[in-house]
Amino acid sequence: FENNTLVHFDSHPDMLLPKDLTADDCYDKSTVFEKISIENWILPGAFAGLFSTIIWVCPPWADQISPGVYNFHIGRVKGKDEIAVTCLESYYISEGLYSPLDKLDRVRSIKLIVLKLDEAISKIDLADQLQTVKQQLDEVNHFILDIDLDFFSTLNPFVTLYSDAKLYQDLKQLYTFKPVPRDLEHGEREALAVQFGEKRREMLEALGSIFSFLVGEENLSSYEGPGEQYIPTVSRIVDNVRKHYPRLDIDWMMIHDAGCTFDDSELPHHISSKQEISSLISSTEKLLDLLGSTPTIITISRSSLDDYCPPHQVDDIQSGVLSLLQIKYARLTVHNCYLDP
Repeated sequence: FENNTLVHFDSHPDMLLPKDLTADDCYDKSTVFEKISIENWILPGAFAGLFSTIIWVCPPWADQISPGVYNFHIGRVKGKDEIAVTCLESYYISEGLYSPLDKLDRVRSIKLIVLKLDEAISKIDLADQLQTVKQQLDEVNHFILDIDLDFFSTLNPFVTLYSDAKLYQDLKQLYTFKPVPRDLEHGEREALAVQFGEKRREMLEALGSIFSFLVGEENLSSYEGPGEQYIPTVSRIVDNVRKHYPRLDIDWMMIHDAGCTFDDSELPHHISSKQEISSLISSTEKLLDLLGSTPTIITISRSSLDDYCPPHQVDDIQSGVLSLLQIKYARLTVHNCYLDP
């Protein structure tokens, strides 16, 4: 139950934190299960000590975190019951989740290894990254294999949200995050990361308040609250959406959620061909061969009901992945939990 290695195949890192999850919540299973969702279930486990090494295996089109090895810490922010990390990647800064180490207590170390998988995978290409993984597996003799089927083909479900109003491009302009420059001294990067993170958090909270107001109001003329500087831009978005969808009950909070997916990148969107899917399954097999160990448990997410894995492809992808696993791991028992009533 401690010091596990998680090998996570996915088009998305899934390594954020729920907004309302406290440090103490992470030790209460029922509370954690109530608060986590598909994009933020891994780090609560890391804070609780379940995961110490996380290998995110991503496809060629995913770019939320660059390939490499990241050693950082996760802990509780002193004086608060919030969780934060010391990783200086935009993926965390843009969510307001960065904190300097001296501001944290109850600290744990995390090793994050990001591997980008393509058709040309070879042992030589991954030698440096895999060496640390293999040392960890040799030490504890087990790992968790987690496969999200949108690793093989993925949709950004927000690309087509109210598309007649060109909503996606308008949200991109409003929400996109300016990253902290990488060519700075470490101390300067840390200071800017704190500053940028606080401003980003204030921005997202303000926009959340504005879009929440629209749930019960026709327009923003009577809005009083944070983020008044954003009112003209949001009002133009509101008018444009209402113009193109006059008879629809608009889901304003979904629009805000779509905006929150932008930082200095956006959610990956790549509908793979049958050949690409087949090639990625072959590369997956090669990588599992290189790991050289048998996982203790394998979890698979279909991600089709939320449209992250194209619904018309998910069954074929699942069939291919299960065939690979059943050939590779002889003692495999498959539970189709998604079919449970």
